[in-house]
Amino acid sequence: MMSRIRQSYTWLSVEPHQRQGLRALQTALGFMLLFRVSTEFRFAPFLWGPHGIGQGSTSAFLDARLASWMDRLYQSELGVQAMLSLLAAGAVCLILGYHTRLAALGSLVAFRFFESRLPELGDGGDNVARLVLTYMVFALPAGRDARNQSLAVWFHNIAILAIGLQIGVVYLTSGVLKLTGERWSNGTALYTISQVEWFSNPHFRAFFKNPTFTAVATYSTVFFQIWFPVAVVTRLKPLWLIVGIGMHVGIALFMGLICFSMAMIGLELFLITDPEYAALRRLGRAGWARVSAGWRGVCRLLPERPLSRQEWSLARFRGRVPR
Repeated sequence: MMSRIRQSYTWLSVEPHQRQGLRALQTALGFMLLFRVSTEFRFAPFLWGPHGIGQGSTSAFLDARLASWMDRLYQSELGVQAMLSLLAAGAVCLILGYHTRLAALGSLVAFRFFESRLPELGDGGDNVARLVLTYMVFALPAGRDARNQSLAVWFHNIAILAIGLQIGVVYLTSGVLKLTGERWSNGTALYTISQVEWFSNPHFRAFFKNPTFTAVATYSTVFFQIWFPVAVVTRLKPLWLIVGIGMHVGIALFMGLICFSMAMIGLELFLITDPEYAALRRLGRAGWARVSAGWRGVCRLLPERPLSRQEWSLARFRGRVPR
């Protein structure tokens, strides 16, 4: 028992963890927010402006006095555009790794500003993005070191732990809720979704008209989500992460939930540890070295000038040019 407590204390205090995974998550969330800005900027007055369809208030997350001041921004198109610009600036800084704490805070404020005005516009990625941006405010900025056992390291590692636990909660909750649904239990959920114009890409509907494919895909999704919190702390983690990334790429293509998929893929990449990222880089460099060496070998076999048809045939006959 004391050994576990000592190990936990050491993990939290000695050095900051998941630096590479956090950068991957920051980059994914930055692209997600930038995608939203680029696609919604032209419709900003209609969505959040004084005469738009949004009627909400920032009092949902701010003090009444501060909320009354912030709500004034909804009363002019310039105020809405300014908040969109803040969101875009925060997204770019997250992508570039520039002042990531301040970028996360600015993105969080702007994100909540728009979400409070029109909560119906969001998808499943909004909730997790809001929580993760909150945790990022306490994580170490990209590229900045901290003294071992300092308060900054404690805050960083607690934020990392909170993000990791949040991923497990998201998957486990989603899987358990699916078990309570009739269509997920009888294996027809993905078929039902595929036949709804609003939620599916018509090019993929033919796949889900096959009963076997639909049943396997439906039950595999539930199995994957329920076992995710357990699998990622075992040797099955690489398999689960690869399947998870593939699943969310499929969701983006099939259901068009691009922002949700970006956020979830970022969370998958977050779970890769710093030593694992280092091993992947070494593997990539070794693979690139082999490809480069093979290409140089092929180039040495090729002539310096183009061969005529007769010369090419003679070179092939002599085995100097690969067939």
